[in-house]
Amino acid sequence: MSIRAAQSAALSSLQASQSGIAVASNNIANASVEGYTAKSQSLATNTLAGATTGVTVTATGSTVDSYLLKSISQSATESGYADVFTNPLTTVSSAFGTVGEDNSLSTMITDLETSLATLATNAGSTSQKSLVLGDASEIADNLNSLSQTVQDERGNADQKIDETVEQVNNLLYQIQSYNEQLTGLASNTVAASELTDARNQAINDLSALVNVTYFTDSTNQTQVYLGGTQLVGSQVNELSYTPSGAVGADTTFGDITVNGKAVTGSITGGTLGGLIELRDETLPDIQDQLDNLAVTLMDSVNAITNQGTAYPGVSDLTSSHDVAATDALSGSGTVRLIATDDSGNAVEIVDIDLSTVSTVQDLADAINASGNLTATFNSDGTLSIGTNSDDVNLAIANMDATIGADDQGFSDYFGLNDMFTGTSAADISLNSAWADNPSLLPSGSASSDATLAVGDNVIAVGTADIATSLSDLFDDNLSFDAAGGMGATSSSLSNYAAEILSDVARQASDAQTNSDVASTAYDDLVESFSNQYGVNLDEEALTLSNLESAYSAAASVIDITKSMMDTLLEMVQ
Repeated sequence: MSIRAAQSAALSSLQASQSGIAVASNNIANASVEGYTAKSQSLATNTLAGATTGVTVTATGSTVDSYLLKSISQSATESGYADVFTNPLTTVSSAFGTVGEDNSLSTMITDLETSLATLATNAGSTSQKSLVLGDASEIADNLNSLSQTVQDERGNADQKIDETVEQVNNLLYQIQSYNEQLTGLASNTVAASELTDARNQAINDLSALVNVTYFTDSTNQTQVYLGGTQLVGSQVNELSYTPSGAVGADTTFGDITVNGKAVTGSITGGTLGGLIELRDETLPDIQDQLDNLAVTLMDSVNAITNQGTAYPGVSDLTSSHDVAATDALSGSGTVRLIATDDSGNAVEIVDIDLSTVSTVQDLADAINASGNLTATFNSDGTLSIGTNSDDVNLAIANMDATIGADDQGFSDYFGLNDMFTGTSAADISLNSAWADNPSLLPSGSASSDATLAVGDNVIAVGTADIATSLSDLFDDNLSFDAAGGMGATSSSLSNYAAEILSDVARQASDAQTNSDVASTAYDDLVESFSNQYGVNLDEEALTLSNLESAYSAAASVIDITKSMMDTLLEMVQ
């Protein structure tokens, strides 16, 4: 090898060492950057006319396993999805309390049962009636509060959906930006490798938010899809969503769209998929369970209280729902309406055969034909049945009357003597008139004796058959429809409430477990990737030491060849 060839080889070694030192230094500087992969350079021997003339840096960058990258993205999707449920379900579970606690729904129902049992033994006690109504009001308030908690969490989820959509769009633009920067850039450069790392990390971040798929084409451009809808290609196609305002059980949410096309059905994973399921399925299932309990409680209790009559009576009763005069009335059996004095004695007895009436107006006409009773259609759409004198009270004995497809009793059909009003857990409430005047709570029923005559006692203070029936109701197994994750069952009211509490607690526990498992799986994959492709500071330090030695050796070669060249020049002078 000539002196000049030796100099050229040494110079190429210096340049390769300098390049290697720059790569190693850059690796060390980026060691803590998420998604950064350690770069290395590839060298090739220079040859000229069959002779070695030094070394050339042919490529600089990193090569990673694309299957591992996709596995990480998929795991990020699963982890993002699982993480959504933990906090909301924990919040709801905490609000529900624990079975056996004083503030739990099941305990409140048990307390009502206890106070009703006491009332059955002391039916004339107004103070005991007040305690019963206080317990009933606590149940209604608790159901209202629990329902509100569920709907608040749905509202939070809806707002987070909007925030997540914005995050998704930001990442889509980042990926598109990396695509543009990589356009026309040689793939075997540090710049291209670092941009690819950044794009891969953006894809992982995006995958944690929504279940996208992606592929990179031969021009190093990554295209991103949600189902069959392209999100990143030649341009970014944004997701669009408008959150709802106040959220209730009946709220209808809009779709997430791309260019006007609904894509909500394609979103099944990541944070966004979890939020949609939480808002539209998980929390509504819990609401359904609460509503199932509330409606069964209302219907069962009201069916009994509507058989009763307050002592000494009331001047009028108003239906709890709308009634029109033209409404058809399909009934059978006899209902007894009685005008009583303040001692509970009959002033007038009106027995109505329901098979003879076809409309609510017919019923009103039969009542208005009496001397002491009136039926009035109110401006708010309700029906009132009352007396035409302040000295006369109203009592109703159902006898054998049944009305409607569900064979309800007369008062129950119209809701004339309801303890609870409302349609669901969100609006169940105690009869406000009873709350103001506990003596209106009926503990007994009016006489159904066929021989009852004017002057006879209709109901006496201390009559307790209704209070006893109410107390017994809470020991009975009632039929509950399937709701949420709970199947149809036969259970007592307190046990069903306890089952709801247990089910919500189980869901919260499962959510935490699922989140931990998914997070651990993702962390393990990321750690495996980092171990395989990340920066090892010890290895980089060793590389720098080796490159320093190589650089020094090449510099020595240049010094020696320079000295030899100087000597040669002196010889020819």
